[in-house]
Amino acid sequence: MILLFLLIGIITTIIGALPPGASNVAVVKTSINEDIRQSLKIGYGASFGEVLLALFAYSFGMFIKDFFLMHQWVQIAFSIILSSVGVYFIIKKRNEKEGNQQYKSKFIKGILMGLVNPPVLLYWVIVFSFLKEYFYSLNSSITAIIFLLIGIFIGKIATLYAYGKLGNRFQKKSSNKQKIDKIIGVSLVVLATVQVVKVFVIG
Repeated sequence: MILLFLLIGIITTIIGALPPGASNVAVVKTSINEDIRQSLKIGYGASFGEVLLALFAYSFGMFIKDFFLMHQWVQIAFSIILSSVGVYFIIKKRNEKEGNQQYKSKFIKGILMGLVNPPVLLYWVIVFSFLKEYFYSLNSSITAIIFLLIGIFIGKIATLYAYGKLGNRFQKKSSNKQKIDKIIGVSLVVLATVQVVKVFVIG
């Protein structure tokens, strides 16, 4: 039964992590400009950040849900930032020297990207609201919750690793690097647009 919680954590995380987000983009860019080993430093940090975010959502789900419903500007502001980053990727010109840029701590950068992510926080609130009664029916213990969080970490790092491999595949081709920039940019703009539509249409 404990392994079921592990599996739930892995599957729900992969579903939530597949759409391009800040950590996905950072992993792809680092994999292209440096290598997949460096990109995984961000991936491990982002995965740890997502575990903390999911734990927060599990503990304060109803409060967070009410906050988002009462303050839709948070979702709109995040969508504006996301679309701005997307436009930047679409129109920017690649500087071949940018790959030499080093960050003091990719792991810390990943944690921040994992934590500061309102849509992902809301996603986990929704997931736990759906699974809440199911958890209770299984008499979920602390051990079960720990396995759920381990599953979340595994699902996140597996998804980011796949993104990193995608970036690594394009690493040696300059034309492909420019193409992947535009793909990332368009994906972010589309994601931001979907988020705004959800706020105003779905509510």
